[in-house]
Amino acid sequence: MNVITFLLTVGVVSANPSIPWWNIKAAQEQGPNVCVVEQVPGTNRNYYTECKYWRPRTICGNETIIKYECCEGYEMVPGQLGCTGVSPLTDVVETARNAGAGKFADFLEKTGVATELTQGLTVTLFAPSDEAFDAYVKTYGAIKPEKITSEKYRKLAMHHFVDRKLLSDQWGADKLIDSKLSRHKIRINKYSNGMETVNCELIMRKNQQATNGVVHIIDGVLIPDRYKNMGIVEAIIADGRFNVLAKALNNTNSIVERIKNSDVPHTFFAPSDEAFQKIPWSRWRKILEDKDTLEAFLANHVISHVVCLSGVISEHHAKTLGPQRLTLDCTSRGRSLEGQRLRQDFLHGLDGLVYLIDDVLLPDRAKTVTELAKDEKLGTFMQVVKNAGLEDAFENFDSYTLLAPSEAAIYSAIPDAELKHMGTDREKAKEFVLNHAVFGKHTTDSIYDNQVVMSLDEKTPLRFQVYRGSVGIEDAVIEKADKQGSNGVLHVINKVLRTNNNSLDDVLKTNGNFSIWLQAMDKLLEIQPAEFQEFIRPSESTVAYTYFVPSDRAFEQLDQAKLDRLMNDSTYLTKTLKNHVVNNMMVSGGFQRDLRYAVKTEQSTVDIVKKNDTIMVNDARIIRCDILSRNGVAHEINKVLLPENSPHSRRYLRRNRGSRRADRTRLLSSRSDTLRGRDIITNEQQ
Repeated sequence: MNVITFLLTVGVVSANPSIPWWNIKAAQEQGPNVCVVEQVPGTNRNYYTECKYWRPRTICGNETIIKYECCEGYEMVPGQLGCTGVSPLTDVVETARNAGAGKFADFLEKTGVATELTQGLTVTLFAPSDEAFDAYVKTYGAIKPEKITSEKYRKLAMHHFVDRKLLSDQWGADKLIDSKLSRHKIRINKYSNGMETVNCELIMRKNQQATNGVVHIIDGVLIPDRYKNMGIVEAIIADGRFNVLAKALNNTNSIVERIKNSDVPHTFFAPSDEAFQKIPWSRWRKILEDKDTLEAFLANHVISHVVCLSGVISEHHAKTLGPQRLTLDCTSRGRSLEGQRLRQDFLHGLDGLVYLIDDVLLPDRAKTVTELAKDEKLGTFMQVVKNAGLEDAFENFDSYTLLAPSEAAIYSAIPDAELKHMGTDREKAKEFVLNHAVFGKHTTDSIYDNQVVMSLDEKTPLRFQVYRGSVGIEDAVIEKADKQGSNGVLHVINKVLRTNNNSLDDVLKTNGNFSIWLQAMDKLLEIQPAEFQEFIRPSESTVAYTYFVPSDRAFEQLDQAKLDRLMNDSTYLTKTLKNHVVNNMMVSGGFQRDLRYAVKTEQSTVDIVKKNDTIMVNDARIIRCDILSRNGVAHEINKVLLPENSPHSRRYLRRNRGSRRADRTRLLSSRSDTLRGRDIITNEQQ
């Protein structure tokens, strides 16, 4: 039996599908009672898993190396494979010393706390490793022998003890436990990436059994002053380093109440007073004066669970109390929040954590619209804004909506020469930009179909359209919606807006390929001018029709009798032309692939289907789309939509009733054959 067959037999591979087989094979070769130790290359960090089978992780950009040591409670016996010897139990202090926390064990003994807390009691000791204790001494200064028994160091020692045996299977996602230091608690957290922390210090080695309890080796010293026996909002206000933030919290009750009344702990990334000095006072004043913006600002600094930085080993996106997410990450250079380095400077209270940060986290709601555009990497459009001399105006203008074309939209629609020209012609650039901004804040939940809004040039009306699943503006579709800033709204659109204030007649005449359509429209106006004037030649750009316009070649494909009837029978002409007009503006981007749209025309109903990049209207194909005019939008099609050929017309249904009946007969016959086949199979099985 080979190793893979054996592992499958004992259930190892199936139970651990994510562990490579070669890791499982290597673990089997170590012998009994051997556990994995993960080592991070380039550091002295070891993570003791107490597991035999383990998949290497990537921790802060470094893939760990798998080593093997004796599991807790076992030791090697010379000449035998694995760890078959049983280690003798010792008390918690000696157990800590043997597990790599010798310096802290010495510290406990010299303070007198070791004897005081361990005799006749069962305890849990969270013992800092030798490296962690050295780091504490380096930061806070050497401990003088004559002061080691002082109240300060006794409190430090006592804060590492819990007065019962607490094994790792008793921990939870967030667990607060009284330490032996009066009125102080320790916070234990478990994360889905396998990391476990106590007071946000990593637990490196756990469940080291002792005669009077258990020891867990940790990667830092538990500082008593970091715990505040109060809520995190009260802790921020009382701290003294967060005076600006405290004032903001006092100005609003919404976020404060959400934190206080919540059943879950929170993490508050609290900007220091120095952090607020990095933003202009005028901006901060605006945030303070606008209740909604202030609440959005505060919400963007709070996460509704405890996030210990030491538990972050790769990129992590955490949802704030607002609509946005914050990105935490860990690389070989350290841990970061939104790309800014973070320090291990924190407090923890009854309802969560407070991390001091050196930069404010501006949410979209606290940014100007132009800042949002820069965040969206709309560099080309913003360069045109700069060329137009409108940067300051847009920064200070209040209540507007910017419809900014994406980078792809600009480069597909504007030649390089035109872009270059807008770099030197300020008026040209200004005209372009103002045509992409409208008065008022328009979010997609407030836009209605065929809504007309005025652009900032005060002379160009723009028309919104509401489609199923999307919103359009003229012939463009919003591809990234509702980025709400402090002074307006940003929508990223998929096309450059090229408005056309000419009538559809004038637009089609310049092409020269629609003479029959134009002739038919003129004839219709002669017959019933009052009824058809508005959708043929509207007086202003507030209408929004869709026209499926057959080319001359499409008309010429009709037989002569049909064409003669069309031009001589006024009733038939009226029905036919009305079958090409929809009392709504529908651009090509509003149709989604592989869906069928039943669209009501002025005469009947047509079926529109988009397959790949081809749009079909009944059996006609759109060969040129989105021809804008004062009337709305036109699409050139390659066939005439005769009313009797509409799939929804009575004549069409009558004409095709026979073929549909035949299709149904074939379907029933096929079903019958299938059922007979099932009977045969059943009888054979019986």
